[in-house]
Amino acid sequence: MLEVGKVKVKKEDLDNRIEMVLGDSEDLPFENDSIDAVTVSYGVRNFEDLEKGLSEIRRVLKPQGILVILETSVPTKFPFKQGYYVFSKLVVPTIGKLFSKDKIAYGYLQKSASTFPYGERFNNILKKVGFNNVEHFLQFHGASTIYKAIK
Repeated sequence: MLEVGKVKVKKEDLDNRIEMVLGDSEDLPFENDSIDAVTVSYGVRNFEDLEKGLSEIRRVLKPQGILVILETSVPTKFPFKQGYYVFSKLVVPTIGKLFSKDKIAYGYLQKSASTFPYGERFNNILKKVGFNNVEHFLQFHGASTIYKAIK
């Protein structure tokens, strides 16, 4: 994915402003207070140690730097909760098995989403590691959530 990103950045003539770097979320290869903004899409639920990874992001952000995360969550209201369950538990693994021959990988998506501390629970973790102005915005009737926080 980094190679695809590098091509896109170069195509948009942004390679003098954006650098694509491979790194460990719990040991980022950047100086303290050196990054203006960090975005993560559907990735923090895979951090080995969630608080350590978020703390590391906070470390590299400049004062007043912004963190924006798009992550899975689980709808809580009828009928979206029931529809989400049927879709993620039955439809996604079936489609995944047809195309990838690996039902386990697509079953993992539902499990990781349902065990991830979404909503206020995740906001509280962001606050615990030192972020301020933490807020979240439900997307797709609660199937995903955008989190925004400031260092």
